[in-house]
Amino acid sequence: MITVIGMGRPKIYDEPRVATAIRLPASLRDELHEAAAARDVSVNLLVTHAVSKFLHQLPPADDLFEGTAS
Repeated sequence: MITVIGMGRPKIYDEPRVATAIRLPASLRDELHEAAAARDVSVNLLVTHAVSKFLHQLPPADDLFEGTAS
């Protein structure tokens, strides 16, 4: 009997994960897969980090309309 001990990556989030489908241009999808492969990480990990970073850099929604009063 062979025992396999997983050496998976540590959890980043302590909450349930959900599957989400998105549509990307084929060239962007290819670039994403190449970037993940070059870094030896999953596409899921790369996308999760990218979306999290992007969302944390967004200004508050109310700031988007400042100074545009008609």
